[in-house]
Amino acid sequence: MQRREFMMAGVAAAAGATLGSRALAGSDAAPRLRSLGTPEHDRAVAEGIAYFQRRCRDQLPLVQDLAAAVASGDLDRAKRAYVESRPPYEEIEVLAASFEDSDSDIDARPYAFEGGESDPEFRGFHKVEALIFAYEDLAAAKPFADRLVRSVQKLSRELGELDRFSVEGQFGGMYALTNEVSAKKVSSEEETWSDQSLLIFRHNWIGVYSQFKPFASVLANGHQPKVDAVDEAYRAAMATLDGHFREGSAAGTPYSQIRIAERRTMADASNRFRDAIVEAGAALGVRLPA
Repeated sequence: MQRREFMMAGVAAAAGATLGSRALAGSDAAPRLRSLGTPEHDRAVAEGIAYFQRRCRDQLPLVQDLAAAVASGDLDRAKRAYVESRPPYEEIEVLAASFEDSDSDIDARPYAFEGGESDPEFRGFHKVEALIFAYEDLAAAKPFADRLVRSVQKLSRELGELDRFSVEGQFGGMYALTNEVSAKKVSSEEETWSDQSLLIFRHNWIGVYSQFKPFASVLANGHQPKVDAVDEAYRAAMATLDGHFREGSAAGTPYSQIRIAERRTMADASNRFRDAIVEAGAALGVRLPA
């Protein structure tokens, strides 16, 4: 199963049976948020999206800096700019299934394309990553870095289209990404050339928690233990990264230096975070894979 199909499976499961809700991509005619029928749910979704809108505003100058660094011909500068540009989208990625085309433009990996690395449609961060770190070819990277800026600008507009988003999509995305960290990203297929997979784990988990937090007050009345379990699982996942990041830098310890036992601990922590999200979603009527 390719990556986007993998993520969509979680979202589809959430959309299938939730509080009598509409299907995720159904014929809902509402002009804004798809609703589960309660203002509290709608506010929680909108609050999560507002956070991602802010992160997308953070993302744009970072990819502009990346494009400028690539154009400068300074390889070391381009490598630093690439790493510094990665965090915001790795949080926003939680909701990738709500803007699949932009996600493919920004963050798809080569196996998502029939021609793999040679496919003319392969682009985005991972194309730039390979050209900078593996080939050290800034001239080849330049058009892809420039296109990445345009892709982020498009994403910014899409994050303002609130009818794309719903409680089902939020929880489906949270499930899919915590599951993907443990099931796929820990294998090191994430940032192979930059060696920065820990950065990805960190910001995936931050992004997931950012979308759960607005639902904490919705769940507090009668389901506080579910909230506490998610909070605890998030803190435990982040604790597996202790000592691997320096203040003021997005970069973490190169993943090639992480011992197998540590990788297993990180995967287990992401699974526990995933399972806590499943339980919290169930309390809201959102059914996800057990």
